[in-house]
Amino acid sequence: MKSALRFHELDFLRGLACIAVVVYHFLSRAPRSGELPGVTTIFDTAARYGYLGVHLFFLISGFVILMSAQGVTARRFLTSRMVRLYPALWAAATVTALTAWIVGSTRYAVPVPDYLANLTMLNHWMDIKYVDGSYWSLSFELHFYLLMALAISFGMIKNIQWLFLGWLMISAANLIRPMYPLQFWLAAQWAPLFVAGGVFYLIRTQGVSRRLLFTLAFSLVLAISYGIREANLLTARNAVAFSPIVAVGIILVFFAVFAAISRGVWSMKGSTWTYFAGILTYPVYLLHQHFGFMLYDLLRGILGGVVAFLFMCGAIFFVACAVRGYVERPCNQLFRRLKTRFGPAPAATI
Repeated sequence: MKSALRFHELDFLRGLACIAVVVYHFLSRAPRSGELPGVTTIFDTAARYGYLGVHLFFLISGFVILMSAQGVTARRFLTSRMVRLYPALWAAATVTALTAWIVGSTRYAVPVPDYLANLTMLNHWMDIKYVDGSYWSLSFELHFYLLMALAISFGMIKNIQWLFLGWLMISAANLIRPMYPLQFWLAAQWAPLFVAGGVFYLIRTQGVSRRLLFTLAFSLVLAISYGIREANLLTARNAVAFSPIVAVGIILVFFAVFAAISRGVWSMKGSTWTYFAGILTYPVYLLHQHFGFMLYDLLRGILGGVVAFLFMCGAIFFVACAVRGYVERPCNQLFRRLKTRFGPAPAATI
């Protein structure tokens, strides 16, 4: 196992997943929806599959969160996860909301109560609009964290394989007959990806077993099935076709990469690239969409489309660095000091 349980290849994959989502929004969805008018769509044929970056994020999360759940209390686990999620969200949501209010955006502005609800990350429980559309994936991350915290509370982490199989059975039932409570509260559509990530972690730490291979195969079949359904739904909702074959191929690549990681076939040493991918992926993800679109719209008539697009990308990176340096890092340092004072640190803090 690597020092401090840091898998630098996961940081690299985080960066790739973030780039994929940004490319999808900037070069596919937003130009077609009119949110980035004037931006070329010549890359759309490839860029439209960047939405699968979220699938990669969920695989990574399954691996990392199960690792983080080892040897800790539910309170310590949830606290460490909340410190990871909330400070950057508060900063990014505030920047996005303030920008919308300042420029008078009718498309992206939200009422103050909705903005405040977003800061809790529970706004989706009340059917309140997201400050930024990208935040939807955080809802399912949060539900996954809560499910893992319950498993820790009841001492079931040692039996997590059986819980994973049960979760996959729920996901399979939802695939056959979609049910809103299962889709929403139990993240049934995304369970195969979270579970697969967790299984890959177990293979890495415990080795291969028949039960793990069966669970992984079950996850893969469900992930492919949901991937086909999602591609067909996207085709129906958009003016372009999303090929189920391409989507399935990309999902298979994701599983193959994690198989290589779990067996130690592929690993990476820490570098500048993995460092920045690890620390900037989350704030860039939070900021890149509505905040970026508003900047582009504000500057396009002044600077021209190309310069405005480049300025937008640079501004997102700059603000993401500020969020990391002036919000996330101080909060993480404070949390580490509190852990030192009040108890031992978790075994895994990637």
